[in-house]
Amino acid sequence: MRKDIHSIINQIYLSLKTRDASQIALFNGEAGCCLFEEFYIRHSENNSVNTARFEDNLQELAENSIGYSHTNFSGGKAGINWFFSYLNAKHILDDDSYEILCEDNPGLYEQAILLLEQGNYDFLHGAIGIIYHSLYTRANEAKEFHQHAFQLLCKLAYKPDGQFFIPNYNLEKNTPIPDQVNFGLAHGLPSVLKLCLEFFKQDICKTDARKMAYDIIALLKLHKNKNEDKSLFPSTVSISNHKPNYSRVAWCYGDLTIGFVLYQAGLVFEDPELMDYAIVILIHTSKRRSEEETVIRDAGICHGSAGAAHIYHKMWHFTQNNVFKETCDFWIQKTIDFSSHEDALAGYKAYAPTAEQKYIDSHGLLDGVSGIGLVLLSYLTGDFSWDYCLMLND
Repeated sequence: MRKDIHSIINQIYLSLKTRDASQIALFNGEAGCCLFEEFYIRHSENNSVNTARFEDNLQELAENSIGYSHTNFSGGKAGINWFFSYLNAKHILDDDSYEILCEDNPGLYEQAILLLEQGNYDFLHGAIGIIYHSLYTRANEAKEFHQHAFQLLCKLAYKPDGQFFIPNYNLEKNTPIPDQVNFGLAHGLPSVLKLCLEFFKQDICKTDARKMAYDIIALLKLHKNKNEDKSLFPSTVSISNHKPNYSRVAWCYGDLTIGFVLYQAGLVFEDPELMDYAIVILIHTSKRRSEEETVIRDAGICHGSAGAAHIYHKMWHFTQNNVFKETCDFWIQKTIDFSSHEDALAGYKAYAPTAEQKYIDSHGLLDGVSGIGLVLLSYLTGDFSWDYCLMLND
């Protein structure tokens, strides 16, 4: 299997030689491709030709990013600036260059406050992605912003009648859905829980962050599905009329990242009972493997086999539980098997059905070959240092 992985990683690197660099976003553009290239060079093929290619691509990304108007983490400057922070922390980007490229951070923070005031806390497309970026390496430069942002999160979550929940935000209509709660990491409560863990670790609103974290945990437990034949948790839930619904096995939604973030909460708060609860969730999820049970139809990180493999790989490192190692290996093999499309990027296409076609080419980090390559490199090396951008960091 390792031989196949090495071959696919090299094919992915070669496939990225011809790409459209005008889309510069982290999750579906150039910043994500450059992240893979940096990781590939560090762990696989560190030679002068590859280094020069990376430096040229990084220079073009840097030039195109200046004045970029989109702000969110997935497709905007917050994600790109996180990547520059990552390179600065790795001593690839010097401090002076970092300051120039990220001089718009204060403007991003202002936008996050506006988004929270509108109720848009979304990780990919709202305030939490911007806040999470700001916590990566230089949190001490944004203390007032963090305190203000947390106050607004509390205002969203704690209702005058004593109820606790944060309304799901409808990104298409740009308005909260008053009675609905989102249980996905990409758009919902697990991202708020993960943010609370980061605040707690960095001593930001520490007591209140811990309280909110446990209130989120209680809400998740309250709405656990009674019928456990499929998923244990729904994708979304109505607070006033809880009708059971089921979720996929994925990074974006479902039991997999709920269990993972709950386990991390147990680690941070030194709560063995919570860690055990999370392990039960993740072992249950490990038994779901068919397409019907998982809705996994491609290899991407967002809702494909690479995302599942990466999370189980991390859980094996945390616990040394062989169930997680075997499940990781299962999904890694599926990721290899998905490299089967002719005339595709290293054999991979992303599942994105339309009236014309079911699969598309994607160079991206979230649903394309850059992300698949990062997961495969982490599998070979045990280096997870890139996955802060997915809220999966330790």
